Amino acid sequence: MTWRQHRAELLAVLALLVVAAVPIVLSGLSLHDEYQASGAAACVADPGGRAGCADIVDRFVAGHIEWGNRFVFVAAIAGLAGVFIGAPLLAREFENGTWRLAFTQTVTRTRWLATKLAVVAAAVALAAVAAGLLITWWRGPLNEIDGRLRSAAFVTSPVSLAVTTMFAFALGVFAAAVIRRTILAMAVTLGGYLAVRIPVEESVRQYYLPATTRITPVAAQPDAVWAPTTDWVVDSGWVDSAGRLLTDAEQAKITTEVYGDESVRHGGEQVVERYLADHGFRRYAEIHPDGSFAAMQAIEAALFLGLAGVLIAGAVWIVRRRLT
Repeated sequence: MTWRQHRAELLAVLALLVVAAVPIVLSGLSLHDEYQASGAAACVADPGGRAGCADIVDRFVAGHIEWGNRFVFVAAIAGLAGVFIGAPLLAREFENGTWRLAFTQTVTRTRWLATKLAVVAAAVALAAVAAGLLITWWRGPLNEIDGRLRSAAFVTSPVSLAVTTMFAFALGVFAAAVIRRTILAMAVTLGGYLAVRIPVEESVRQYYLPATTRITPVAAQPDAVWAPTTDWVVDSGWVDSAGRLLTDAEQAKITTEVYGDESVRHGGEQVVERYLADHGFRRYAEIHPDGSFAAMQAIEAALFLGLAGVLIAGAVWIVRRRLT
C-alpha cells in the first residue's frame, strides 16, 4: 500500500537521478582524461618530478573549478526531498482524512507510520548516496588538488548528502504532523532546512575539530616546489616578530604604509614580501588538514542524524497521542 501511494514521487526521484547521471558521467570521463593528459595528475603524484607544475595545475583547475563548485547546489536538492516528499507524506493523509481509515484497520498507528517512513526514507537515502558517489567520482581530480574539506566537495559526499536528506525528510514529516496542511508544511520545511543548513555550512563546521596553527615566512622561497593545497584554511593573517596576531585594522594600516613606499610599490610582489619579512612579519593560518575529512564527516553525520531522530520521534508521538 505504501508503494502504491508514493510510487509517483519515488519514480520521479529515480528518473531525476538517471537523467542527471548521463551528463555527469560524460563530462566526468572527459575531466578524468584531461587530468591525465594535461600532466596535472603527474604533478599531484610527484610535485617535484617536473617543471611548471604550478602553471599546469592552475590551467586544469581554472577550466573545471566553476562546474565543480556548482555541485554545492545539490545540497539544496536534499532540502527539496523534505519539501516535496517528507512534508506531503503525512499532510495529504491528514487533509484527505485517509489516516482515519488506516487507523480502523488491524495495523497500529506506530506500525502504519513506521512502514510509511521506512519505505520512503530508505528509497530517498539510497538515491542521495548514489548521487553522492557519482559527484565524488566526478570531482576526484579536483579533490586531489584542492582537498575534500572545501564546501562543494564536503557537502556532496555520499555521507553528507544522505544525512542532510534524512534531516530534511524528517523535518518535513514533523512539520506535517504538527501543521497537517501540505502547502504550509512544505513552506515550514524549506525555511527550517535553510535555517539549520546555512549556519552549519557557514559557521559551525569549522569548529567540529580544533584547528591547527601554522606560521610560515612571508617571503616565498624561490626554489620552493609546488604542492597540492588540500588543507582547509579557516583563518589567516600576519603575526609580528613577537608572534602576536595582527588585527584587520593593523594589517590594513601596514599594507597602506607598504604600498605608500615608491620603491616597494613598483618592485612587484616579491619586493613587498621581502619588505614585510625584513620587518619581522610572518604569515599565520589556522587549518584543518585534509586527513580530518572522515572525522568531520562523522561529526556532521551525527549532528544531522541526531536532529532527524528527534524530529521523527516527535512526529511518532504526535501521531500516536494527539490525533483523534
